[in-house]
Amino acid sequence: MLKRLRQRLRSLKSYQFQSMQARMLVWMMLLVLLPVLLLVGIGMTYAESRLAQNMMEDLEELTQRLQREVDLAVVAQVEDVRIFSRSPYVQGAMVDFSSVYDDRELYSMEYQDQQDRYWNYLAFYAEKHGLTDLLFVNLKGDVVYSASQSDLYGANLTHVDYSGTAIQRAFQQALWQMDSVIEVGVNGSDGFAFMASPILNQQLIGVVVLIPGPSTIRQFLTTTNDRSKQVLSVYHRDSDGGFNELFGDGHFDRGTLLSRILSAAYLGRDYSGSVNEWGDDWLISARALPALNAVVLVRREKNMALAAITDLQFSAWGVTLIILLLVFLVSRHVSGSLVAPLKDLSDNLEKIARGDRDARSQVERQDELGALAHQFNDMAHSLRSTQAQLLQSEKMASIGHLAAGVAHEINNPMSVVTSNMDTMRQYSKIYVQLVDMYDRYLKAATENDSAGYEEINRELVAFQQQEDIHFVNQDMKELLNESLEGLGRVKSIVGSLGVFSELDKSEEQVIDLNECLQFAVSQVNSQHVKVHYSIDVKQPVRFKHEQIRKAFTAIADNALKACANEGELRVRAYQRGAKTIIEFQDSGTGIEQEHLAHIFDPFYTTRPVGEGVGLGLSIAHSIIEAHGGSIKLMSKVGKGTKVQIALPSDSHAA
Repeated sequence: MLKRLRQRLRSLKSYQFQSMQARMLVWMMLLVLLPVLLLVGIGMTYAESRLAQNMMEDLEELTQRLQREVDLAVVAQVEDVRIFSRSPYVQGAMVDFSSVYDDRELYSMEYQDQQDRYWNYLAFYAEKHGLTDLLFVNLKGDVVYSASQSDLYGANLTHVDYSGTAIQRAFQQALWQMDSVIEVGVNGSDGFAFMASPILNQQLIGVVVLIPGPSTIRQFLTTTNDRSKQVLSVYHRDSDGGFNELFGDGHFDRGTLLSRILSAAYLGRDYSGSVNEWGDDWLISARALPALNAVVLVRREKNMALAAITDLQFSAWGVTLIILLLVFLVSRHVSGSLVAPLKDLSDNLEKIARGDRDARSQVERQDELGALAHQFNDMAHSLRSTQAQLLQSEKMASIGHLAAGVAHEINNPMSVVTSNMDTMRQYSKIYVQLVDMYDRYLKAATENDSAGYEEINRELVAFQQQEDIHFVNQDMKELLNESLEGLGRVKSIVGSLGVFSELDKSEEQVIDLNECLQFAVSQVNSQHVKVHYSIDVKQPVRFKHEQIRKAFTAIADNALKACANEGELRVRAYQRGAKTIIEFQDSGTGIEQEHLAHIFDPFYTTRPVGEGVGLGLSIAHSIIEAHGGSIKLMSKVGKGTKVQIALPSDSHAA
């Protein structure tokens, strides 16, 4: 029999199916039916009752252990919050952040000062305890500080939007009980734990709310063991007498069997038994969780639990080994025939994603996978052609856009110069006549020709009255200055364009970021603007020195010129993971929203004519992107502008 089965397996192995559906149908039937047919004859009556009893004892022990572990974990967390809220440092932070909250500006200077002051302590505490966020809430319910600067900052927890939420309950319970509390969200959008404790400084001044990260309790309680179909869930009683599943979408209405079982457990009467629920028979054990004001329910699918731990007789092991061998052979064949072609396609897709457009699938089959491989090769060929066309189109469009901008910017000053040259050509004729008269005047004076001298003198007076020589002289100076200014603007535009051609020429080197920033600001600094530096970069950084300094100078120039007298510019630099962050924040006039979308476009400027060509920020943007970084700008009219640059700490790696 085994010999015939082995021969049939070989014949199936050599057979080429014409469709993927047929292949999957045959092999999945083998994987499912062979174990089922062999296991049907194995009797389960002897061990069933004994195994059911063992399962119930295991469930009861698990719920007891879980109750103890959750109680200990929650009590420890609540005690930590209580100790943290009594820290003088926390009390001082609550007072300081409340005092600057009236400004209600997330990026106000006062808020930044307080954040810098308490950052190390609060950030270290949040990181040490794995917190998602750490909030300070005043007695009005206003969130005056958020460690992660989340959307909760500035929210009011007493608002109707937070009605019935766990965070609102935690805030209110902390005030009412004057002690640390924990509340857990019920539905999916509120599925977090919130720990709160009042902050006292001779009197009640606020509440600290801690939001932990992914809770180990949550992970444990929602774990499902697919092999034994074991599910651990926690249920919270709602206002209608029903029960909602914490961290899930389960719900039992009041009066149902499960609702009555959970109600009894909630009141302290533990339950263990069998129920028909969730579309099948389940073994369940329910026990109260006082620490969370909830009930834990552990359930296992009855049929799977009994089949998974079957106490087979010694003779059944031989049959099991045969089944395992057959399943192994079948699984090996299926995985080999299906995974290999798919892996080949996946590898080629990764090559294309990395830029290798010559990738080609080598799969040769007669089914859908073979057709897919051929379509993939056709797609790769089409992609190569399309990409080449797109690249050429993008290059031509970019060149055309830049050329149009250059032509427009150069045409304006050159039109002025051309017009001035025409006027000066007319004035030159007057000067020629004037020089001729002057020569005759000198000749008459030298030869003592009184008659000629008088005649020339009369001609000079008449000529001066006719041509208004004084006006010509003044206008000539203005025309020359205006022409020189226009030619200077053309020179500035051409010089700025040269930076684009040098982006890939200079070499990267390790630089002193502090020195580079201070030098860049000093090139354009005004004595009326106060500059504050906060440089916290401990790892060496590699950039193209001249280029990065030009970018910093252009940004600093815009920031300083946006500030009025006695304005402020804050320059910060710090490292976040593998990124180096540089920020320029000014207290200037800000930028209108309609200008922000074009702020990095070439030749775009909001300054008066003659104060800039509109290439500074465009060049800075190109330099930052050439280093593998990014730049973004945030601004509010009347408040100021913040430019944030993110660069790889080692740009060569980028």
